[in-house]
Amino acid sequence: MLLEGEGAGETGETGPDDDDFGLGGHARQGMRPASSSPVEIEHHRGGTMGRVQDVPTAEVPMEVRIEFAHAALQHLADQEGVDLVHIKGIAFEPRWRSRASGGSDADVLVRPSQVERFVSAVEATGWRRRSRFRTGSPFGHAQTYWHDHLGYADVHRFFPGTRPDETAFDVLWARRQRRELAAVACPVPDEAGQALIFALNEARNGATVRTQPRLAELVDDPRLGGEVVALVPQVGAEVGWAAALDELDRVRGHREHDLWHAVARDGSRVAEWRARVKAQPTVLGKVGLVVRAPMVNTEHLANTRGHEPTAWEVAVEFLDRGRRAGLELWRARPGGAR
Repeated sequence: MLLEGEGAGETGETGPDDDDFGLGGHARQGMRPASSSPVEIEHHRGGTMGRVQDVPTAEVPMEVRIEFAHAALQHLADQEGVDLVHIKGIAFEPRWRSRASGGSDADVLVRPSQVERFVSAVEATGWRRRSRFRTGSPFGHAQTYWHDHLGYADVHRFFPGTRPDETAFDVLWARRQRRELAAVACPVPDEAGQALIFALNEARNGATVRTQPRLAELVDDPRLGGEVVALVPQVGAEVGWAAALDELDRVRGHREHDLWHAVARDGSRVAEWRARVKAQPTVLGKVGLVVRAPMVNTEHLANTRGHEPTAWEVAVEFLDRGRRAGLELWRARPGGAR
């Protein structure tokens, strides 16, 4: 739902193309790319086209650009009838941001049954995919996009540590609140939801109540801590929450235990792949992971190289991937060097 009078859905004579990236009227208020140089533009002068060179431009602060990215994604969701909540970074209260700066991208969590529709809309409005769900992380939870004007955005089909289904989203959606981002009202999780997502994100990065003071404060807060504890089973976050509490041993029998241990504690790529296979709920999913394990993630390679990798670069990476895996297995053997 947009704020009355903002007109975010009024695009005038233009549609949601690469120039207004689905944001409508908000996009045409002098915003330039975050790192821009003098540009050459066309303008209409008395019925003839002229050229204006070296137009001065201004740097757009990252937090402003991210705010516009959130607004653009919300406008697309409204157009497509898609439910999503804005998560992490500037969408959250400062207490529940992993970085004080608010991060470097816009993150949204989309209703799982509507992900395909939303992704199609995103890709039709100037956003270019930089990673896929199945290759973007060990959890397979998000796709990363880049827009020349708005920068990075992560589209989540679930949040790591929660159930990857409609029921978990329904719980967060039912408790949603609104936060204004670039003059657009954006749904965000309530305080308990923000605190839980913060805790799961910190745990995935290796933090626990013993090393992250805000996690310790959350657990010690009788009101909010109690709300989060009650929320955990509703969204299926038992294993991730145990990792945040530094109590992974308590959920050792859960099929996701090894994955969380590998991601948050172990650090070994071989251990991570073994854990990913174990965490898969279906035989088909397990087989698919085993087949993909030795393959080169060409999108990741392109991002690190800054260009589409050549066949030679892919071949070299494939061989080096095997070498690194072999070295890890050798070191992991009984009595091996650590």
